[in-house]
Amino acid sequence: MFDGIYQQSHLDLGPEFLNVCFWFVPPSLRGKQDSPDYHERLSKVAPVLKERMVKEGSMMIGYQPHGPRGNFFRVVVANPALTCADMDFLLNELERLGQDL
Repeated sequence: MFDGIYQQSHLDLGPEFLNVCFWFVPPSLRGKQDSPDYHERLSKVAPVLKERMVKEGSMMIGYQPHGPRGNFFRVVVANPALTCADMDFLLNELERLGQDL
């Protein structure tokens, strides 16, 4: 049997992680969702950005396919010390690495 302190602290725990799934739409594809090759071109973005991230050594984000809609990024946020500045860095880095796509 657990004492009351353990039970209370156990019940007060919030979420311990969060999966964030998204596509990075590069400048060349923004506003072109109706193009016939949009999803094919969008699917090629994540692998290119992943390669650039690894070469730069700035961050590492996984990606995976989503049926006909192509590859999307999947970020697992599991660090309680993560800040808004950390997430801003992630988004700014994607924008920087993908500005010419």
